[in-house]
Amino acid sequence: MQDRNKILLVAAENLLKKDEIEKVIALLDKLHPADAADIVSALPEDYQKRIFESWDIPHAADAFQEMDEREQVDIVDLLSTPLISDILEEMAADDVADLLGELDKRDAERILASMNREDAKEVLSLMQHKEDTAGGIMTPEFVALRKDMTAQESIELLREKAPSAETIYYVFIVNRENQLVGVISLRDLIIAKPDQRIEEIMNPDVIYVDVDTDQEEVARIMSRYDLLALPVVDHEHHLLGIVTIDDVVDVIEEEASEDIYRLGGVTREERLDSPAIESIRNRLPWMAFNLATAFLASSVVYLFQGSIAKLAILAVFMPIVAGMGGNMGTQTLTVTTRGIALGQLEFKEGIRVIARQVGIGIAIGASTGLLASLVAYFTGVNPYLGLVLFLAMTINMGVAGLAGAGIPIALRLLNQDPALGSGVIVTTFTDVFGFLTFLGLATLMIRLLI
Repeated sequence: MQDRNKILLVAAENLLKKDEIEKVIALLDKLHPADAADIVSALPEDYQKRIFESWDIPHAADAFQEMDEREQVDIVDLLSTPLISDILEEMAADDVADLLGELDKRDAERILASMNREDAKEVLSLMQHKEDTAGGIMTPEFVALRKDMTAQESIELLREKAPSAETIYYVFIVNRENQLVGVISLRDLIIAKPDQRIEEIMNPDVIYVDVDTDQEEVARIMSRYDLLALPVVDHEHHLLGIVTIDDVVDVIEEEASEDIYRLGGVTREERLDSPAIESIRNRLPWMAFNLATAFLASSVVYLFQGSIAKLAILAVFMPIVAGMGGNMGTQTLTVTTRGIALGQLEFKEGIRVIARQVGIGIAIGASTGLLASLVAYFTGVNPYLGLVLFLAMTINMGVAGLAGAGIPIALRLLNQDPALGSGVIVTTFTDVFGFLTFLGLATLMIRLLI
């Protein structure tokens, strides 16, 4: 929270303690809805309830819409169904659908039943689509023009419909069957002759997505073509809705957060203020899996306990080989996962990408391995041990490149998120092969090392 908002939060709390709710409402009304949402979210629940019950519906809806879904769910639990319904009717239908999807089914049905019939119908139609698809993030609040309309008729229709539309900078054109046939900019529409037909001035080469398109692909298309809005069609090319740039910003943030969590082996979103039991339940499965992989790596060390007993200094260098391999694997994994997310990787090029990363790993492994062996030599270590260190790091860095690139590509080919647990799996590969190559080579050359 910004310093200014912290000061306002204290002021609001002091006013609420004095039961001066009208002054708090007046304070919040002067703020941007996002700032008002921050302040209300930071207040105790009883104060939140009093504010929403005293606030006029439009301002309450503006602030409520700026809250994240978890905060919205908490507010829903505090307020009466009629009040929540009034607030939701002021919000965009796609945002309402997202919120109701987070609620218990019976709660969602109860709220929908209390809403205006037309608004509820609109929300229900959006809830039929999967949450992470174009249909799940689109808004039905748009203006479409028929291609046989004149420019003057179109402008008059826009003047009438614009207040309830999400955006009118792009206007999409349909035929009598409501099939998407083109797009026109507001600028071109304004400068057109009044009696000129839309089909004469529209651009028929419109970029669109199918209703089932994954939201990441939607974001990628809008970013690539610098679009403010993207039409969504069904399998018969009927125009169903549009995805706007604000929806895409939310998608990018959501997908980036999801990738970060999954790379760390956290499968559900966790916040700093999440209940401890939730954090434990969230992290424990992957940590248990990580424990199993750690035993796998330690079993490799156990196989070579005889060599370590004869030459204890091997234990000093084992973490270097495994650690450097792990770092290399993480770097490769990050680059590859990001490349997949941005659509930079065609899977027919997968083998070439993996081979390139293996080559990079070997080159970096040879460079750092040479440096490590020189350091070992100048500290008085047997020169042959330096050679073992050099070879082990070179091989393990190559394995790190293979695992870091190959695992996310393989997961993607299996229609799984490439970030899902990749970090844990890659680290296992580099630990196992790091210990195996270093201790294996040392065992083969043990007579030269003693």
